[in-house]
Amino acid sequence: MFAHIVWPTWRRVGCIDAATADNIKLVALRVGKRTGVQVIAAAVLAEHVHFLVSFRPDTKLSDFVRLVKTNSSFEANRRITGSLKWGRGYYVTTIHKNDVGRVQRYVEHQFDRHPDRIPRGSPKQVL
Repeated sequence: MFAHIVWPTWRRVGCIDAATADNIKLVALRVGKRTGVQVIAAAVLAEHVHFLVSFRPDTKLSDFVRLVKTNSSFEANRRITGSLKWGRGYYVTTIHKNDVGRVQRYVEHQFDRHPDRIPRGSPKQVL
C-alpha cells in the first residue's frame, strides 16, 4: 500500500533549518526500517513535512509518525534546546498505485510550490 503523510510544526512556526531537515529525513529512514515503512519521497519545509511511503496492510502508520516526530524532535532539541516542536496530529491519505508517480512529483516539487518555506541554509533538494 502507499500513503501520503503530512504534519506541521507547532503553530506552523518555521523552526526547521537545513541541518534539522536532513536529520528528520535520516530519522524517517531509520524508523521506517524498524516499523516496516519504506520512504519513497520526502520534502521537509520550514514548517511542515511531506512523506510518500509504502507499507504493508498490517503496518501501523501511527507508529511510524509517532517515532519520527519523537526521535527527530529529541535529536534537534539535544543540539539546540527548544528548536523543534511538532504540532499535534498528522494528515494521511492512502494512494492507489497508479497515482504514486503523481504524488511523488507533488512531494518532490514542494520547494517550487513554497519557495518562502525552504529551510534556512538549505540548497534546493528533496530525498
